[in-house]
This record gives sequence, C-alpha cells and structure tokens, in this order.
Amino acid sequence: MKIIVFIVLFFSVNLHASAEMVTTTWGGDAEMVYDTGFMHKLMKYPDGGVGIFNMELIENDAPGSGYSEKGVDSDIVWANNQARKILHLDDPRAYKAWFVAVFEREVWYLQASEKTKKRPLIVKINGNTTHYNDWGIENSILTYRWFEFPAEWLKKGENIIELSCPEAAREEEGWEIWLARADEFEEGGGNPDNVGKTSYKSIDGGKSWKQGQFGPAGNERAEYTIRLSLDRYVETGWLASPVIDLWKGDSTDFIVPLREIQKMRLIIKTEVPEGTAVEYYFRKGTNPQPFSDEWETYRLIGSGSSLDFATGGADLNRRYVQFKAVLSTKNPLKTPVIKSAQVTAELNERIPLHKNIYVVDFENPVIQYSSIDWEWEPWNRPEFKELRERENLDEVIAGSRTQFDAQVKLLDYVTKRFLHGTPFPEYPLWDALSILKRIETAGGGGYCLMFNTLLTGMCQAYGWQARVSHVTFHEICEVWNDELGKWIFLDADDLNNYNYNPETAEPLNMLELHNLYLDYYFPDRSIDWMNDWISWMNKPDEKDFPVKRGSLTHHEPLFSYSSKDYLSGFINAGFMRIVPRNNWYEKPYPKPLTHNSFTPWDGYINWYDDRTPPGRHYSWHTDRPRDMWPDLNKVHVDAAQGFGNDRLFLRFETYTPNFSHFEINVDDTGWKKVAGRWTWLFQSGMNTLRVRALNKLGAKGKYSSVVINYADAPFAE
Repeated sequence: MKIIVFIVLFFSVNLHASAEMVTTTWGGDAEMVYDTGFMHKLMKYPDGGVGIFNMELIENDAPGSGYSEKGVDSDIVWANNQARKILHLDDPRAYKAWFVAVFEREVWYLQASEKTKKRPLIVKINGNTTHYNDWGIENSILTYRWFEFPAEWLKKGENIIELSCPEAAREEEGWEIWLARADEFEEGGGNPDNVGKTSYKSIDGGKSWKQGQFGPAGNERAEYTIRLSLDRYVETGWLASPVIDLWKGDSTDFIVPLREIQKMRLIIKTEVPEGTAVEYYFRKGTNPQPFSDEWETYRLIGSGSSLDFATGGADLNRRYVQFKAVLSTKNPLKTPVIKSAQVTAELNERIPLHKNIYVVDFENPVIQYSSIDWEWEPWNRPEFKELRERENLDEVIAGSRTQFDAQVKLLDYVTKRFLHGTPFPEYPLWDALSILKRIETAGGGGYCLMFNTLLTGMCQAYGWQARVSHVTFHEICEVWNDELGKWIFLDADDLNNYNYNPETAEPLNMLELHNLYLDYYFPDRSIDWMNDWISWMNKPDEKDFPVKRGSLTHHEPLFSYSSKDYLSGFINAGFMRIVPRNNWYEKPYPKPLTHNSFTPWDGYINWYDDRTPPGRHYSWHTDRPRDMWPDLNKVHVDAAQGFGNDRLFLRFETYTPNFSHFEINVDDTGWKKVAGRWTWLFQSGMNTLRVRALNKLGAKGKYSSVVINYADAPFAE
C-alpha cells in the first residue's frame, strides 16, 4: 500500500511539474464589444468608441394615444380652438430641440386635388413663436411631424407649448391632434392617475383654458400627443461583453484542452468627462449560455476613466466570465466613451492537443443573442391545440416535406380565411383566436395586422416562433425557419406573399429587404423622414426590383397597391419596429391602442442605421441586427479534450424558447436524446456528430455538425 501511494504521488508531482503555462486573450475596440455583446441605450461614435445614446424623447402620452372606441381621441386646432401642452424638464440643456406631434389626417390615397389645404400652424414655445406650414401629402406618408426650434427656448421646470391656427375658416383647414385618453392608459402600460394635468384646451382664442377635459361634454380626461425630442445624451446606458471563455480566449479552434485557470486580468479604457461616470461589474459562471442559472450575480469591481482588474485562484476558478460597464451622465451635453477592453488569462496546460484527433469539418455557429429580454408565448397554452383543431391545420400542412413549405401553406390559408376590411368596431386583441372570433361575429376580420396576427398564431401553434413586425404603413409576419436558420418575411394580407432572392430563390427577412430597399431607392443618401415618400413606391421603368414575390395564390388583388408592379415587404422596408414579445395569450397587455404607421405608443424597439436615422417620435432604438433578429434554436458545441486521446467532452449551448432537450446523431445511426453535456467516444477513422435542440412542441432546430478523423495511438499524443 505504501508503494502505491508513493507511485501516485510521484506521478502527480511529475504531471504538475510538466505543466505548461499558456496565455489566452480576448478583446479589442469597444465597437467589437458592442457588436458581439449586449447593450442598452448606447451607440457607436464616428470618432471611435461607444457612448450613451444621443437623442431623448420627452412625452407623457404614449400609453393611451391612438384610435379609441371609448370616445373622443383627437382635438382640432382651428380658428379660436387652441391647444396647450406642458412638459417638465429638470435640465433644459440640449444641443438641438425639436417639436414633435402626431396629427390625424385625410386618407393617404386621396389625390392632391381632393385634399384640403391646411392653414399655417402657429407653435409658441415658452413665449417664442414659429410657424409650420402644410407639409403636403405628396411629401410624406407619415402623420407624425417634427421640426427644429432653438434649444435656447427651453427652460428648467415647466415648458409651455401652445398651438393655434387662426387662419383656418373651417375644421378641415386646421390641425387634428391625437389625444391619449385616461381610460386607455392601463392597457397601454401606463398610470392614468395624472392624465390630463398637462394638457389644456381653449375655445376663445387663448383667453381662457380648461385643463385636460375633452369630448362633447368636456368630461373626458386626456393628454395631447405633443412631445419634445432633444439632441442630448440620455441619463444612463450599459455595455456588456459576450460570454468570454477563458480556456479559449479569442481562438476559433473547435477543440480546447482541459486547462487550469491561474489568474485573469481585465483592462478597460474609457474617456470620462466631468459630470459623467462609469462603473464596472464582473461575473463568472460555469455555463456558456448567458441566461443560464449557473451564473453568479454581477459585482462591482471599479469605476472611473480606466479599469485594471486582476483576479485568480479561488476568487476566479470559473471558465466563463462577463463584464459590464454602466455609463451615466449628470450633464446631458457630455457622455463617457468606452474605447477598448482586453481580457488576458494565464492557465496551466498539462496536456497539449492530441495530434491523432483531426477536425475535418464543422458547422458550429456562434449564437447571436439579443440584448432585449424577449418574451415568448409558453408552449402549453391550450389555445394552440384549439387553433389547430378548429381550423384543421394538420390537414392544411399535410404532405409538407419542409418546414418552410408548411409555413407557406399556412400563409396561403390565412389569405383565404377572410377579406381585408376595417377592424372597427370592437378592435380585436393581438392573438389568433380573437381574430377568428371577430371574423365569425362581426362578419369581417380587419386589415394587415389581423391577417398577420392570425398567421403568427398558427405558426406558434406548431412551435415555430413568429411575431408581428411593423414596417412602413404595414404590419407583417416574421417567422423563424429552422431549416434556413433565419427569420423569414411573410405577408398574409390580400395577396399572400414572401420575397425571395431571384438568384438563389432563398426567402428573405426584413433586414435583408431593408438593405436591398436602401440600395434601390436611397443608394447615396439617408432617408429624410419629413420629406421622403417611403412606402408603396413605384418601380422605375428602367430598374427591376432586386427581389421577387413568392405566392401560392394567384388571384386578382383587391387593391391596386397589391398589383404585380408592387412587392409587399420590399416596398415597405424603409422603416421597421417590433414589440419585443409574442406572448399575447399569456399577457394581452400592455399593447398599442391601435397598430399602424403613426401609432404613438412607445414600447417598440426601432431599427436605425447609417441611411435610416432614428425616428424622433420614439425613444428605444438599436442598430444591432441581433437585437431584432436573434438566433433561435441553434446549437453551439464546446469541445474539451482531456488526458485520453480517444474522446472529447462536449457541452451544448442554445437559445431555444420553450426548450425541451438536445438530440444527437452519431455516424448517421439515428437521433437520440441527450443532456447538455455528453462524452464523444471515437472509433477508428471518420466520426460524425450532429446535434440539435428541440422545443416542447416538438419543433426541431437547425443542427450543428462536426466531422473528426481519429487515428489510433497508444499514448496521449
């Protein structure tokens, strides 16, 4: 027994003595962290670095504004009828200031000769007066309007905005402003208690004012949809790294040897002007999935213009780490700017990579996570089963050999389910069964939102994540397709339709259509939201569309804008926004009062880029594709090698809503269920592994794969 103990001890000491110290690194400029990690209310800067978002919306009407069936939802400024709005500013400093309002207007498709010429709108801000003339339907399809005024007009405390149109001889020549009703606030996610306290109406040319009371009897509390947009930095935002694997650093190798972490150093360089601040946080975990419960909480590790943080031993002792920087400012004219971040780790490596294990090929995507906490409908909603049975959907998609074919058949079914029409009265909720109920009780279904809400719900009933997305003057469906590993645009309104690349026949998502749209209509400049017509645009005679329409139904369209000369999807791709959830059965509210191009509700995440500026009527924006189009149901495989030269230790990572389990297929022997960790034992020669994630409705994600050529060797070499 003493000899055995001595041998084991001797062997252990020798192994420790032969351990090689290796260094891994991860990092780069802040833009790289921004693109690959997580962020909120930040943006890239032209001079380099990442700072706080530089546009702030001041409003108190968004939860209740829009078309309402409960009573008056607009008020007309004309002749002696005037409007007053008071918006509070604790700090009036701004580089630029903009007046923002949402106006009701005549139907967009009227000819110019049919429209009523509006008289100049007089806008008075804290006693300073400017005029706003009729903007003309030929210049823009959108009813939200903004214009710049001197930022010096702003003041600390109450800012009084007054609107009048004394030249208007009749209501049609005036300006109809949307109202946010107090009795609509709760369903929109707001508190109705103070509604009406900052809006005033005058009917005698401004001689007297009545607070927050509208309607024929003057007893309906509401706020004017009048806002301020300020070019200045919002109060705070944060930047977080992606999950950093200390064993690998920035290496893209498929296999990494088992390593012992000794110490780690994190260096972050930041510019922190006076009046601003940055705090740095750090966390560690045992799972590469950033939303796993195997992570410790973030802890504060420093603040100021730079960070040099070192840790090791028992204080570290974790393979996966993340850092987070919280940026804030007390001076809205200044922002801190993250410039770079670098992580260096020192590790003991006792065994180098075995040379008898050769990676022939692998498809192992890095999962593109969103910064947004998306909410997905739970898989076990009874409405899914009810929807499939009552609409006979299993038979609708019967015979489909691909997931996309089944999705297109559902698209075709919805197109034939009802006709395009008004969604009023009794505007339905945002779920498929509510749409079907309205079809059967009211004799009609509604417009594009209702078609695509029904299509979205039918896709969800089969475990295919889908959501309604808003594009220019239209609402469409985007569904995640596992075979293609991407989001796909579908439109069930009137002409069932998807857009595809004419060279490859691959169906496209809205981001792909957006980029093609910009190249086609705005190749050398940015969109001007106030002056560019950006929807239902004509096709130049000499220039073919870069996409084609896919459709199972070929009937005469009900509307001229659905003719062969237009492409729903592509022609609507100038502007994109999404409510970041699809759990409308689980949580019907909050939601927009009504959903269309000019909805003032502010719960959307809005897209912007170099040629698509952020809209001033909303507060939440992103230019990171992964935020709005995150990867779903994919699998990333982490492979670690130990002492034995005939096996790998695997860990599977996925972001699969309603996740059930993983399945593997080894050497084409068939799929079998496994846990999140699995040991791959090799046979001589070629070894093939495929792994996929399944959700609880049985939908199968796109598989990842790796091919290993294994040579028998007597030693771990």
